Amino acid sequence: MQWSRPGRQRGERFKFGSTPTIGILAAILFAAASPAQAVDKFAAEFLKVGVGARALGMGGAFVSIADDASATYWNPAGMVQLAGREALGMHASQFGGVVDHDVLGMVSPLRTGSRRTAIGVTLVRLAVDDIRVTSGFRDSTGPDGIPILVDENGNEVAPEDIPRKSAYDLALLLSYARGIGDRWSAGVNIKLIRQSLVGEGASFGVGADLGFLFQPKPNLAFGVRIADVTTTQLYWDTGRRETVAPTITIGAHTTRNLAALQGKVTVVVNAGFSFEGQEADQFATGDISGNFLPGMEYWFQDTVAFRAGFDAGNLTAGAGIRYRQVGADYAFLSHDELDGTHRISALVRF
Repeated sequence: MQWSRPGRQRGERFKFGSTPTIGILAAILFAAASPAQAVDKFAAEFLKVGVGARALGMGGAFVSIADDASATYWNPAGMVQLAGREALGMHASQFGGVVDHDVLGMVSPLRTGSRRTAIGVTLVRLAVDDIRVTSGFRDSTGPDGIPILVDENGNEVAPEDIPRKSAYDLALLLSYARGIGDRWSAGVNIKLIRQSLVGEGASFGVGADLGFLFQPKPNLAFGVRIADVTTTQLYWDTGRRETVAPTITIGAHTTRNLAALQGKVTVVVNAGFSFEGQEADQFATGDISGNFLPGMEYWFQDTVAFRAGFDAGNLTAGAGIRYRQVGADYAFLSHDELDGTHRISALVRF
């Protein structure tokens, strides 16, 4: 089975059909960019990490590509590009193994007459496991001068008797996409969020993402993703409430066949904007800040891939392989102050 991206062939005529107007799209972008009140910086930050080692190897510059099962996250509009059902699994060990990041997802194209439609589901989990919970104990010193923990009666607590819990973030994405004419597609995510912090309670929230994809030529495409377009609310059982402001990612890519290298090269550029005044971003003015995400991918005979990019100024690199209906990808993200992150994902088409 070929893993080449489905779509139009060179020379095929394009039909506009009922495409969204630039004015409607601009209105949506303007509404999403309106500053939200009482926004909490870094709320639901785990949903900005990204999914799929292929996309992450290119620095996360994937909003205009979005042609595999990770499209549910990067741009749900891209799901209509898949020729068949596809499942994705990813595991990442971040910051020296302290944080685990796991993803499971599936996309299934649907055929409703001449319409291109698709549905998808993705589960994201980011967690720190085996956290020692020492509340109820106090520090003391043993007979040999070594620090120990004791209970309220002064009895030493053995390490294996110390309770261990996990702090985790969960998100379930339910996705739908539909083609609009021959050049456009649009998609939406409804996402359910659950967070649990040791000693801080748990939260629940519901949000939505929108995505648009425009492909004027077979080798050129533009994409837009508006995350948390409804301004997501997270409700904690402690009574605290957090607000997640919308973020916007725009991107474009072009692909060129290189006969001399027996393959093809894709060059992609994304720019992401948030409205929370994030000091850690690459550029900021007032409450608007953002990051520039360039990336590239080279496929040798549609079988072996090499990738590189920059994620907020940090170098990323990766590789991938495809054989029949299965594939595997690896990505590495460098970090200025913490250990690098390794990500592995697998794809299967069925």
